[in-house]
Amino acid sequence: MALDLRDLLRNEMRVHPRLAQQGLFAGADARVRMAATIPPLVPFGDADYHGAVWVADWDHRIPSRQAVLRVYACYTPSARRELDDALEARQREIDAEDLFPEFDVPDFGGLPADEAYEAETDLTGSPGRLRLVSEWRRQIQPAAAAHAVEIVRSSAPFRELRVNGRVRPPGLGDLEPTEWSPPCESGHVRWALDVWYLLTFNGMIGEGRAFLVDLVERQVVRERDFQFRAG
Repeated sequence: MALDLRDLLRNEMRVHPRLAQQGLFAGADARVRMAATIPPLVPFGDADYHGAVWVADWDHRIPSRQAVLRVYACYTPSARRELDDALEARQREIDAEDLFPEFDVPDFGGLPADEAYEAETDLTGSPGRLRLVSEWRRQIQPAAAAHAVEIVRSSAPFRELRVNGRVRPPGLGDLEPTEWSPPCESGHVRWALDVWYLLTFNGMIGEGRAFLVDLVERQVVRERDFQFRAG
């Protein structure tokens, strides 16, 4: 049976010292509430979870207004050892600088793990949606990218967009695979690939249509409009 990371959260969560000093996230109640609101986490590709660490992290305010729930998930024992070493090093750094309440201290962000997620949470332990913050989510192998573009190009939603859409200025490029999307973000049953199609860009703001592609089922499973601001 696959490891359910929510069970790990119910049993244990590391709390940043500045939250603990305020009496926040003490005891099991907050952990149970958090675990009840979080969807199942699914490892990427053919991997399995070997373990994970959950952290209630400080928002760098006294008194705190919210917190950040983080989870660092590992696929292998060696990855878990690397994470544990980094956690203990960060804890020592925090302890060394935690002299007075008005002093800022580090948080637990940016630690090494195979998958890293975070969500803002209120102080009662009600987190928002988890977001994958691992930088590799935008590292897409050429074969997967080409496969996703082929699926979108042959899909009914894309053909309809091309037929019924407004005139598209030249020079906006082709369909572009942008990032992997985990189930906890998309609501889909498995990891999928987000493919963008830019429709307008005035040098500052771009708008377009995004297609979420299931590479296993070979179909577009979600569509949405997107907008971004350059640099």
